[in-house]
Amino acid sequence: METIPETEVVFEKFRKVLSGPDSDLFSKILDNFYGRLEEEYFSPEDLAEIEEAEAAIRQGDRSQFISLEEYERKHGL
Repeated sequence: METIPETEVVFEKFRKVLSGPDSDLFSKILDNFYGRLEEEYFSPEDLAEIEEAEAAIRQGDRSQFISLEEYERKHGL
């Protein structure tokens, strides 16, 4: 069996997410990361909050999340 280079695995994951229901959100996040390549990275506090949110998602708890549409409506975007 041929081993797929790590970048191809990542690209395949991108392709799957981009073809799913969260494609718009994912594209916005990716654009944000791309635009910040020369800027400051996430703080340790930011990373801790991201990890907590990921753990909540894995456990099926989405109570602390809102949809992108709701966020945009609340913030007049």
